This record gives sequence, structure tokens and C-alpha cells, in this order.
Amino acid sequence: MKRETFEFDKDVLARELKIEAKALGIPVGAANAFVEKTVVATCQKLKKKKLITKRDLERTVVAELKKYNADLAYVYRIRDKII
Repeated sequence: MKRETFEFDKDVLARELKIEAKALGIPVGAANAFVEKTVVATCQKLKKKKLITKRDLERTVVAELKKYNADLAYVYRIRDKII
């Protein structure tokens, strides 16, 4: 069974989070501040691992986002399930 692989890019993650924050109506300044904190903390936690899954990434990002904005964390967690 061949598994899908992806390459983690912190700039792409930050851009996705900022787009979701804008959709929720979060002020740009506040969104930029906690998105950057979230990305830095996520990178710090995941750089210890040799291999990460999408689920690891999602779980870590959601945990960090919950510290700053629970609504954005929820939207990020269910982003693939929204119709």
C-alpha cells in the first residue's frame, strides 16, 4: 500500500490559518499575532519527530490555536469536512 506523502511548509500553514481567520472576521492584527505564535510553537514541537503524519500536524496546530482562538481551532479541525 503506497501512502500519500506531503511536505510541511510553515508559510503555507500560516497562509491557510490567516485565510480561515479572515473568513471568521478576526481582526488582521490579532490573527497575524496568534497565527505566527501558533506556527512557531507547532514547528518547535514537531521538529523533534523524524516523521509526522497529517493527523499529528493537525492535532498540534489545533492544540496551539485553542490557546488563542477556539473558533479558529474548530474551523481548522473540521476544514475538510465543511460542505
